[in-house]
Amino acid sequence: MYLNELNNIDLRAQKHITSRQKNLLSKLDLFSVYDLLTYFPFRYEDRSHVESIRDSLTQDKPVTVIVTVTDHQSIFYNRKPHPKIAVQDGESQAFLIGFNRPYLVQSLKIGQKYWLTAHFIYKFNKIQAGGFDFEEYIEGEDASNFGAILPVYQLTEKLYMKELRNMVRNTLDIFLPKIDDELPVYMIKQHNILGKQDALRNIHYPEDSQLLKRAKLRLAFEEFFAIQLAVIKKRTIFQSVEKPYRYEKQDLMKKYLISLPYKPTKAQYKALEETILDMRSAHPMHRLLHGDVGSGKTTVAMGAMIFSAENGYQSALMVPTEVLAVQHYETLKTIAEPLGLTPVLLTGSLSAAEKTAANELLKSGSANLAVGTHALFQNDIEFKSLSLIIVDEQHKFGVEQRIALSKKTSAPDVLVMTATPIPRTLTLTIYGDLEVSLIDELPSHRLPISTKWVTHSKYEVMLDFIQKEIERGRQAFFIYPLIEESVYLESKAAKEMFVKLQRFYKNLAIGLVHGKMRPAEKNEIMTEFKQGKIHILVSTSVIEVGIDVPNSTVMVIENAERFGLSQLHQFRGRVGRGPYQSYCFLVTGSDDSEDTVRRMKIMTETNDGFRIAEEDLKLRGPGEILGVRQSGMPELKIADFLRDEKLLKVAREDARVILEKDPELEKPAHQSLKKGILDFLPSDYLRSG
Repeated sequence: MYLNELNNIDLRAQKHITSRQKNLLSKLDLFSVYDLLTYFPFRYEDRSHVESIRDSLTQDKPVTVIVTVTDHQSIFYNRKPHPKIAVQDGESQAFLIGFNRPYLVQSLKIGQKYWLTAHFIYKFNKIQAGGFDFEEYIEGEDASNFGAILPVYQLTEKLYMKELRNMVRNTLDIFLPKIDDELPVYMIKQHNILGKQDALRNIHYPEDSQLLKRAKLRLAFEEFFAIQLAVIKKRTIFQSVEKPYRYEKQDLMKKYLISLPYKPTKAQYKALEETILDMRSAHPMHRLLHGDVGSGKTTVAMGAMIFSAENGYQSALMVPTEVLAVQHYETLKTIAEPLGLTPVLLTGSLSAAEKTAANELLKSGSANLAVGTHALFQNDIEFKSLSLIIVDEQHKFGVEQRIALSKKTSAPDVLVMTATPIPRTLTLTIYGDLEVSLIDELPSHRLPISTKWVTHSKYEVMLDFIQKEIERGRQAFFIYPLIEESVYLESKAAKEMFVKLQRFYKNLAIGLVHGKMRPAEKNEIMTEFKQGKIHILVSTSVIEVGIDVPNSTVMVIENAERFGLSQLHQFRGRVGRGPYQSYCFLVTGSDDSEDTVRRMKIMTETNDGFRIAEEDLKLRGPGEILGVRQSGMPELKIADFLRDEKLLKVAREDARVILEKDPELEKPAHQSLKKGILDFLPSDYLRSG
């Protein structure tokens, strides 16, 4: 039996766990034996060495001691007596203060010995401890919670550490002997790593610190290896699919590149060249176009769409928001129509008649290019000859949505784009099945954005600066974390600040957009802002991705401490798109914590999205940056993307070599990999669509 199979064994069927405990475990999302055995400790208490009460005082730390109870006394507090238990360890006397713990008088009997872990301090000229754990000491017998390195788990209300430890220990005793190792024996020997049973035992109840280290290494390696085995296997499936030869002409695409009002960067040319080569190959393209905010990914994507269209095929660009869809559609129209191509827009807010008209154009083949939101993959939308699918900010879509669009044609070429800078370790994990084109330079006309951290005392100085910038003909964004004021959060809100800014800037046109507005309203205001009719746009995070207004030079992010670094960087990337010097002001509230200071310092020091992403990964983890559910981000229980980069590379190389020699994992030595790892992937994961 493999560990993954324990996911099918319900904790409710386990007789060694009480009904009360099962209900409490469910509050921790622990429902199966697998859940419990992979509920790893977040830290450990080393109670393996017996020390002295004096060691706790001199080293200012908790210690494990063996003490004898010598007396029962009381301490009065709030007119109530509380136990004050005198203990002796051979050289020092101390007192255990048990506020609201009257049972201690019965539990700690005079004259008996006990294991005790406590942090002792001097108070009122006596040595005492208020928080402590104890267990009766019996000569020659092992203790349950002492004399060892003990796991410390996250708890829920009314679930106690001792009982959770016992549940895990008993579950290990029952199931550990039945668990087979997913990794081949030769790999375990080659890397000198622990077997699965030893690793699981020692991650929960380590025999010593060295075995704990080795258990963590084994389980972290296995997590990375399983991911790499899956993504490389998926890549081989992609490469095994064949498609008809579809593309030959490049004349329109060359005209498109010449017609651009700027010269593309070398990185853009290279990315487009790689994309075209993939599209012309015998296998469907599966490529990631990865670049920082403002690096020009859309230029490359539209080049690929025009290349598809001039060869008689259709392409679809799927984006996460309607505002962005409208913007891309308008851009594509100005580019495509002079080349004799017809784009259509498909969004959720179209009327039934508009949607029918767009669908007819796609169905007949009269429209070559489609831009839209999730509306593109609805069942009633039909394409005549869809060959290229482009997904912008792809982590904002679920896997099912991407597959639904791919089902509208056979063996499509797929290009996914992201402006969320991602450290290399995450790229290998999330996008390991894709070829990668990295746009690592900004267009030459882009000036670095000047970023300032603004505290309350400098707020009006900033407002005056913005007034002057608008008088020069520029425009500004004000971003807020909330739509309306909240009694729970001390944050400025878009609606209230919209009114205040109107009072302050009496002669300026100010617009407001937020997520609760109808798409048509948002689009109208965004269009007016883009046309320069609105000087200041007040918004929530709906403008985070892709909005392009070259004349806007000021980005004000209010309550910046409430946003992650990567999101702040995305907001900042909405300005600096024209030839003018641009500015980003990070306005923080009363929070001047060490974390806020560190984050603001990073943002003001660099415009490098990849450095910012690494810092964000350290602070928040990948799930918060990308959205675990949407991105398909695997949940790592032991491995760490930044700390364990070398381990990831070793795991990736092992997976590559194994699949190169045994693509279907048919060899006896690799049956465990197939049955223990690949067979437990979601059914849609290894499909080529």
